[in-house]
Amino acid sequence: MRIEPYMLPPVGEWRCADDVAAWVTACLAELLPEAGWSFGWDRAVRRLGCCHFRHRRITLSRHFVAAYLVKDVGLVRRTVLHELAHALVMAHHRKSGHGRLWQHYCSLLGIPGERACCRCDDFAPTGAERPVRYVLCHSETGEVFRHYKVRPRMSARRLAECYIRGRREETLGKLVVRECTAPDVSPRG
Repeated sequence: MRIEPYMLPPVGEWRCADDVAAWVTACLAELLPEAGWSFGWDRAVRRLGCCHFRHRRITLSRHFVAAYLVKDVGLVRRTVLHELAHALVMAHHRKSGHGRLWQHYCSLLGIPGERACCRCDDFAPTGAERPVRYVLCHSETGEVFRHYKVRPRMSARRLAECYIRGRREETLGKLVVRECTAPDVSPRG
């Protein structure tokens, strides 16, 4: 197992999304030259980045980078390194997840103590929010636990196995997806 830290291309100053893309591409070429990994953008508004193992591709949210390039460049860099660690673990060990091996690679990339996810401000672009159309709620009390903009793909069998963390006894087998009747429900969750 590799012990010395990876030498990454110099970061330079990131002024725009193209600078980020160029650095990620250079990192992939340096760290995984034969593996065929690539970089791309996505339109995610609830996650910062993603490592697509099957397609050997790392993507970052355009909205996240646009918002945080000005606000917190360190978070953008850390997100890139987080996804690079996933790619390295997959390429060298054929494993995924946020286990000890992934944490080891995070340390080698310069982000020791990295966690599975981090919280940041909502970076959805203004006006891009679709209205809430469905809710996950308790069948007996009507308490709403989650909002959806599109109908979630959950079979009745799968839904019967779902519960709300910390409230298993009162919610197991009692969750239903219903069409939202209140148009002003805020899209959270």
